[in-house]
Amino acid sequence: MTTIAMDPSVQVALVTAGGTVIVALVGVAVELLRRQAGALAEVRENAAEARDQVANTHSTNLRDDLDHLRGDVREVLRVLARHTEEIGGLREDLRLERRERLAISTRLEDHITNDAA
Repeated sequence: MTTIAMDPSVQVALVTAGGTVIVALVGVAVELLRRQAGALAEVRENAAEARDQVANTHSTNLRDDLDHLRGDVREVLRVLARHTEEIGGLREDLRLERRERLAISTRLEDHITNDAA
């Protein structure tokens, strides 16, 4: 096995740099854990206060917002169904009008043909 000889000042510099990096990484890990603990405490606090719901930045409760939105969607579907029925009625009226117009046109052509003969 080959060993590399290093000057003692280089060894001290490497140990110091390595120690600094390790301390910085430990500091970052501690900060991340502190933030996670704060977020978890907020979730627990809100779950206990608000019917097992997590915190959000909205001024209203998300579950209540969704319930309101569900009612709005039902109203839109009801209006859409009514419009569909009305459009179906209009289409039927147009079909009837076309049939009557064609019948009148046919009778007029027959009348003109009979008078010309």
